[in-house]
Amino acid sequence: MSIPEEISLLYPPGVTEHNAGQFPMDSAVVGALAAEAVFAAMRSVFKFKPNQSHPVVYGTDRLEVIQYRLDVVEDLMENEQLYLMLRSLHPELEDMRELYTADKGGEADTVASLSSVSEIEVYTELIEKLYVFFQQDSVVLRSDGMKRFKAAIRDIHESETFRRLKAEYAKINSRIRDIKSITVGINLDTKFNPVEAGIVDVHTERFQSGNIIDKMLRMEFRDNGYNCLAPLEVVGKGLSPDRAAGFRAAVNSSLQMVMKSTLRSWKPAIRAYTSAHSKFLYRLADEIRFLVGGVSLLRQLVAAGVPVCKPQAEPKEQRAFTMNGLYNPVIALNRESTPDEAAGLSPVVLNSIQFDENGMIYIVTGPNQGGKTVFVQAVGIAQMLFQLGLFVPAYSAVMSPVDAIYTHFPEDSDRRSTGRFGDECQRLMRIFEKLTPHSLVLMDETFSSTSAAEATYIAEQVLLGMRASGSRVLFCTHLHDLAKSIDELNGRAGYAGSRIDSLTAELDTEQAESGVRSYKITRSRPEGSSYARHIAQKYGLTLENLIGSLAR
Repeated sequence: MSIPEEISLLYPPGVTEHNAGQFPMDSAVVGALAAEAVFAAMRSVFKFKPNQSHPVVYGTDRLEVIQYRLDVVEDLMENEQLYLMLRSLHPELEDMRELYTADKGGEADTVASLSSVSEIEVYTELIEKLYVFFQQDSVVLRSDGMKRFKAAIRDIHESETFRRLKAEYAKINSRIRDIKSITVGINLDTKFNPVEAGIVDVHTERFQSGNIIDKMLRMEFRDNGYNCLAPLEVVGKGLSPDRAAGFRAAVNSSLQMVMKSTLRSWKPAIRAYTSAHSKFLYRLADEIRFLVGGVSLLRQLVAAGVPVCKPQAEPKEQRAFTMNGLYNPVIALNRESTPDEAAGLSPVVLNSIQFDENGMIYIVTGPNQGGKTVFVQAVGIAQMLFQLGLFVPAYSAVMSPVDAIYTHFPEDSDRRSTGRFGDECQRLMRIFEKLTPHSLVLMDETFSSTSAAEATYIAEQVLLGMRASGSRVLFCTHLHDLAKSIDELNGRAGYAGSRIDSLTAELDTEQAESGVRSYKITRSRPEGSSYARHIAQKYGLTLENLIGSLAR
């Protein structure tokens, strides 16, 4: 039987976590996108342990890895039985790994000796459970990852080696696990002081308390070898803690010697087998935690009434990003977790966006609190989920990997030495030093800390630099006049590269006079004066209202 060393649900054959590509997602980017709520939903499926890796460590920019995972996730999304099976297996996989680690530590007590037996017990039960599950006709698998996993389980279960392992385990288990009592032999000196003690025999029955008077007076009493001449005492009763611990240690040491004789020829074979055949199950514990967490997140979104889809993955060189029905999953999760307060939360609005030859850089404008920041964050979160190999929050999507996401949002750390504006500029320069044509840059209210005239001038320089880089960019700004210079910026001689276009957060056209926000983002040029007029009307700051106030 071949050893399934390379079986993985996250990496295709020939790819490991060490050569699976890179997609850096540091805490600053996660924080700017407010994406921690998404990852918290993923990690909440299983009890959190301090040594667990954050889901972002699985990010990759290799297309074949992303596609491999998307296919596995599709199997889990379409087959609830499979999802529930992996979810139920995870605690057992963690137990098995802990047993392997404990036994590998080389501790020489009875528990350590039994750990290898327990490991085989968990291992054989896992293989049996998975084998029976995969034999069901209702379990239809389409992904290469799940098919390879099923084939590995079948090969293991149907092998002669596994059959012998189960048979030997049954024997050793009956010898060790059925031990209920021991007979201890004690040698005495001439003054009846104990001088030597040792285990005479082990038994599968417990001793019963008794005394010699019972034997003399009770004629019906039958001595079956398990009745004591004197009453049984609780171990440690009347002894100091140190003496009780010493007594237990002595018995434990003797039992260890007895068990060693039983395990001497069997334990090395167990260790060789588990090291060779069950190692892939230890690794799958982390992979299953990630996949089950990711699918749990997607199922929560579906339960909230919003769409998720398997994106069409295109090569990095295509620089593809087309999404229909895009939304911010954090909004949906918040509404799901606080249904009684949903009326007071922002609505889950579906938008569309496409980076193409006419717009690889977008200036995003609109009224305050019109959904611009939420939209920009939605784009970043969707790209993150895609490069983790998960479905994305939209009706449909065509996407390419990026080599990195860079965010330039207002930070509390600004103003440290050079002032807020100076710090903004320094952070932006550090981003420019790393930009490639395959980067995604998300900017929110950049240069809002300086005058409109200065901000507009510098923003134009930055946008021209972004054109030269070839990166995909969302530039969310309050500078509505900046969008009016798009044609001039695209026509600048000597600055060929990506083209700039405009996205606008709309007001509700049916309630325009009240300035009601629709949170819809459209590919259009802004009407900055209309936003100001609606805001003035909302707060009663029109000239007519002001003059009327003076007259009163």
